[in-house]
Amino acid sequence: MLLKPFRYPGRHLMRVCRLNLTLNRVLIMKTAIGLMIAFFGLTACTAHYHVNQAVTSIEVVEGYSLKKEPGDPRSDELLVILTFSGGGTRAAAFSYGVLKALAQTQIAINGKKRRLIDEIDAISAVSGGSFTAAYLGLFGDRIFKDFEKKFLKQDVQSKLIKRVLSPLNWFKLGSIYFTRSDLAADYYDQLLFEHKTFRDFKTSEGPLIAINATDIAMGSQFSFIGSQFTPICTDLLSYPVSRAVTASSAVPGAFPSIILKNYAGTCHYRLPEWATKALKQRQVTTRQYQQAKRLNAYLDVKKYPYIHLLDGGISDNLGIRLLVNATLTEDELWNKLKDLNLINTKKLAIITVNAQKETDKTFAQRDYSIPLIDTFGAASSIPLDQYSFETMELLRNNISIWRELITAGRCPQARSQSTKIKEGTPGADPPCTVQAYLIEVSFDMMQDQNEREYLKSLPTTFHLEPTDVDRLIAAALEILQNSKVFQALVSDLQ
Repeated sequence: MLLKPFRYPGRHLMRVCRLNLTLNRVLIMKTAIGLMIAFFGLTACTAHYHVNQAVTSIEVVEGYSLKKEPGDPRSDELLVILTFSGGGTRAAAFSYGVLKALAQTQIAINGKKRRLIDEIDAISAVSGGSFTAAYLGLFGDRIFKDFEKKFLKQDVQSKLIKRVLSPLNWFKLGSIYFTRSDLAADYYDQLLFEHKTFRDFKTSEGPLIAINATDIAMGSQFSFIGSQFTPICTDLLSYPVSRAVTASSAVPGAFPSIILKNYAGTCHYRLPEWATKALKQRQVTTRQYQQAKRLNAYLDVKKYPYIHLLDGGISDNLGIRLLVNATLTEDELWNKLKDLNLINTKKLAIITVNAQKETDKTFAQRDYSIPLIDTFGAASSIPLDQYSFETMELLRNNISIWRELITAGRCPQARSQSTKIKEGTPGADPPCTVQAYLIEVSFDMMQDQNEREYLKSLPTTFHLEPTDVDRLIAAALEILQNSKVFQALVSDLQ
């Protein structure tokens, strides 16, 4: 028998080994891909926005208000309320400049030297202004140490865009229950708010912070305060500050809505007396009726099981409507002050910070049809500008009325007096007469026309050059220094 020639098996074995190695690599890659798909698929399925919690009693929720509690370091005689407008980093920096000015202003309360910033009782804030207000409410004087570096002089906008474009977040964003707004809230938590909730506002010695958004279904302002959360029977104190700020600054189109679940009917809430009366009388053209109608709508949980919130600037870009809506009737104002332990108020100071930009009107110089982008810009700015103007006018008119009503409540003998009120100007009024100071801080108050026009042209984004931030802060300081009403307030507190 002929023997077959012996063949060296090395080459064959090498081919087999290579084949096995390739098959193993393919198997490993398939397993890894499968695990990744399973993991990220699970992530997409489980990614969900923060769900607000229900309460069975409204007492805890109502506690987040302007009520003066025993031991409050602020004076009983001075009531200071600030409003911060929207406008991205422009608004955040402008309002920060006002806080810096108040921190540098020394006053005397009952013979004790204090800074005016320590007397702030409440801040009502919108969109960009809500970042500044929330940071002050949570961290106090720390705002002057790191807020500029951490937020005002950061390119927050680019970092948000990078997070949206990052493959690590694509699977989360694949869930219908997790959107760009939820991603932004997580980022703001890491960047600024350190997982703080509204309970941290309440336990701090800072002012009441009212963050304002817009309820898109109602078409009205939605404020993160106790009286807004009691009708829907939900726990405000456990709610993350970052999500409230995100809702307040969620520009339509760029950011989806922040969602709250409505638990109406689980906490024995009843409409206030003024609202019940307004609904019965059905004087549909009054603000009382419209506000009562909105409150009552929240009680229909079948119709409104979820509340969708977007940028607060849609309903009120100045943060002023909260003050106006809190004083819908004359009797209600004094009763509210009694409930809040504020009947000793002798001086009422309201500082409005308006960072509204100039609308681009350059298309008016062209002899051809307005481009689509300019059309959208003009169409959206016209109602906003007009509504803001009307809101400011309403506040100017109301502050005189509030002064008269508080004075009448404090000293009934003044009720019959018809002395004309001059805001911020001391006169020969009875000792119990309340002094009212409306201090407006806006770019229009600047004396330098070139600087005024420059600041009004800054974009509404979450990124400005550090030099622009510095100019905004300096502008706020200058405006308050030149404000006759502000200087009258400081003089009266010496």
